[in-house]
Amino acid sequence: MTTLPTSRLPTGEPVLTTDVVGTDFGLPLVRPAKSRQDGRVRVVRSHCRAHGGVVVWFTDGTKTPPLHGRTTWVLAGPEPGAGTPAREVA
Repeated sequence: MTTLPTSRLPTGEPVLTTDVVGTDFGLPLVRPAKSRQDGRVRVVRSHCRAHGGVVVWFTDGTKTPPLHGRTTWVLAGPEPGAGTPAREVA
């Protein structure tokens, strides 16, 4: 299980988040998930510093409340045990 801190999340990285835990001005809020079973995969659109921490925005329109920059995220890589996809020969 690979993790990254909020301050180092690259754009386009799939991470595990919780289901929606609330709203902020009508936008759904999510938090980092601790495991693959608890999590839902979302793709990072951007992150920015805000009053009180760092806010992460996702491509599906959700975001986080301000988080500490050292909060870690579980990267949603390939499923454990999954092989590489077979190449299609044309």
